[in-house]
Amino acid sequence: MQPLILRIGPLGIPAYTVCMLTAYLVTGWLAYREAKRRARLNEDTLIVGSLGLLGVVVGAKLGMLIFLGPSEFWRLLPTIPAHGSTLVGGMLGGYLAITLSEKALHVDRCTGDLVAPFLPLGQAIGRLGNFLAADAYGTPTSLPWSVYQAGEYRHPVQLYEAALDLVLFFALWRYRRLSFRDGELFQLYMMGYALIRFPLEFLRFQPTPVSFLSLTLVQWLSIAAFLWFGSQFYVQRRRIRVTDGKLNQQGTRG
Repeated sequence: MQPLILRIGPLGIPAYTVCMLTAYLVTGWLAYREAKRRARLNEDTLIVGSLGLLGVVVGAKLGMLIFLGPSEFWRLLPTIPAHGSTLVGGMLGGYLAITLSEKALHVDRCTGDLVAPFLPLGQAIGRLGNFLAADAYGTPTSLPWSVYQAGEYRHPVQLYEAALDLVLFFALWRYRRLSFRDGELFQLYMMGYALIRFPLEFLRFQPTPVSFLSLTLVQWLSIAAFLWFGSQFYVQRRRIRVTDGKLNQQGTRG
């Protein structure tokens, strides 16, 4: 399977580029509408969101330094702006950019809640781009639904993730109207994606694996993200239960 090129007259546009641009536009538009729905569409939110998007782009590109290694990264640097990017690097870059900008602007509410429900949809569109570009492909397999990429029949791991991303998207889409705890949607998104990415790493082709105890770097990052955001979710829920319990006791005494 060769990378799919969309042609408009003499102009050829990689399908991967179309999918990635679509993912950014759809995610940004839905996050804008969510901020408006929650009455949080203000200057600070727009600044934090813009810096977060910049962090995603820069992080996605710089992440290639880790996955390719310094020498290969510098060798491929002229072509990396066109196609090289890592989802994990983008997530880390975006998270750091949003966290730092929120502190700088003294924003006391989680901006990530506004975009978290729609990130899985953007990721699903991006993984479709990976599939059409024959990129980020899976390990060889003889299963009947295998696809021919990079010279072998392989797991369509890009489509596996796209399907699971859509499940997470629909779950968060419905839950967003029930969640009123600051930061909860973002925590659920990070835990959900960690649960998706960890097992799929076993089916992804790893040309230059960075492994420890037979796990890749991405799997260790998935474990760290699940534990970190899971602990935040647990502590927040426990604090709310304790507070509600005290209020109920006071109401009973009154």
